[in-house]
Amino acid sequence: MLERVRTAIMAPQELIKFRKDKTIIAILFMMFFALFMTVGPALRVLQFSGISPQARSDIRESFNHPENNCTISDAVVDCEDGPHELFTYTIYGMDMTVYIDGADSYDINRFEGNHVALIGNTMYISGDQFFLQQQFHEKPISSMHASIHNLDLNPDEADESAFFSAVFDAVDHEIMAFMPFWLAVRVISEYISAIVLFLVFVLLNSYLIRMRMKKVPFKQMFVMMTYASTLLFIILIFNQLMMFNLILFIILLFIGFRQTSKLAFEMQKRLYG
Repeated sequence: MLERVRTAIMAPQELIKFRKDKTIIAILFMMFFALFMTVGPALRVLQFSGISPQARSDIRESFNHPENNCTISDAVVDCEDGPHELFTYTIYGMDMTVYIDGADSYDINRFEGNHVALIGNTMYISGDQFFLQQQFHEKPISSMHASIHNLDLNPDEADESAFFSAVFDAVDHEIMAFMPFWLAVRVISEYISAIVLFLVFVLLNSYLIRMRMKKVPFKQMFVMMTYASTLLFIILIFNQLMMFNLILFIILLFIGFRQTSKLAFEMQKRLYG
């Protein structure tokens, strides 16, 4: 593998010598780099220590107080109708919307996207990943932070500061408590997304180049283009780690695409002289 990485970076035109590698080797090569795409998101999850001051300010400005009286009394929701969308917070790269609902039971179809729903005496956490809605967890409100065991969702102006302090204390507590869960979800989703992204890029690149070089079997083209995309994989990995600005990212992508172009020119030269 190291020889293929070194060749892809230093002399991509020489990747032709690996064209007869088995397809599974190329796929495992791709999956290996996809694994590193999870490092940046994982580190951001582990570095979380609480909602930032800017995020707190944004939530306060966008918070939707229910039109009808809604309260949590003795860790039980007392609310007229619903569901009421309270706010959306981006946690670990995922938008999570918090709802309060006066329904008798939880129905995932009443809500959209990734969400937390407070219903009756229970908090429900569900996700909408890869076009599938799935309930991940539920826990009694009584086991959540004590600050929201008794809470008026329509506070007087004088009580708003205390209200938001209670909300933020509860959110921070739950996020920290569920860090292992969020970490697993983020790593798995990023890994699958990276594999799909790499696979689509390599397949598309292989198809477009083979349109001009029909003498090359598609299997061999796929293998060579997988290795030739190494620098692009590395750039995407570092982008996940360091979050490059757009201009620098475009320049680096251009450099990455040059590797596949060098290989394509070499194949064309050998095929057609």
